[in-house]
Amino acid sequence: MKKALLTIAVAAAALTAQAQDFRLGLGGGINTTWLANTNVSDAGDELDFAVTFGGSVGLEGIYSFSEKAGVSIGFLSSGHNQKYEGEYDFGTSTVTYESKLKMRYLDIPILFRLTSASGTYFELGPQIGILTSAKEDSENSTGVGNYEDRDVKGTLNGTNVAAILGFGVDIDASENVIVTAGLRLGYGFTDVTKEYTTSEFAALNDEEVAGATSAAHVNDKGDFSYEATNRVFGGLHLGVSYKFGSAK
Repeated sequence: MKKALLTIAVAAAALTAQAQDFRLGLGGGINTTWLANTNVSDAGDELDFAVTFGGSVGLEGIYSFSEKAGVSIGFLSSGHNQKYEGEYDFGTSTVTYESKLKMRYLDIPILFRLTSASGTYFELGPQIGILTSAKEDSENSTGVGNYEDRDVKGTLNGTNVAAILGFGVDIDASENVIVTAGLRLGYGFTDVTKEYTTSEFAALNDEEVAGATSAAHVNDKGDFSYEATNRVFGGLHLGVSYKFGSAK
């Protein structure tokens, strides 16, 4: 994270020296976060998605080529979480359970930006996500086998590439201070979970570190059948930035 902050600071200094309009500030927001997987969707009452939220915060810079077009880059520490819930029969009883995967990424969105004279904007581009941590909680109604903050980072892929679409409005708080409010949506095209062979997967279960990758490897019939997992997220994006120079 320190290297990322240093990188954007150096880039900001270089761009400010020649930019007609360069903005640097803080950005972030609150998102509803999901891990889309066909095996989970088809599992029925034994495994369901539950609504989950995650936040992001970090540095953002916007360089304007003109009054209408520019590019933005961010270095955001983002929480991408997914909660699961379900029930299954155990003897004569029905056991209910809830688990939650808590991932943190260093997300780097690089977005092309179009802005109108009224301040409304549209943004589109890729986002590179670097996984920095992943922990899981699990709790069931029997109280047996519950755990909290189990490290499952090793079962997940270290990077993720997503497409970002956003829109909103820039508001002039003063001559040089801009407040941004908008919506930002994202879809990850690369797989979140690692794919294992049958024997590798069995070893993970024996070590009790399979985490969320378990659901990705087992279909609704209980057979070993891997399906990729995709990041999906969307929500409110806010920012405040200081403008250097002025677009001509």
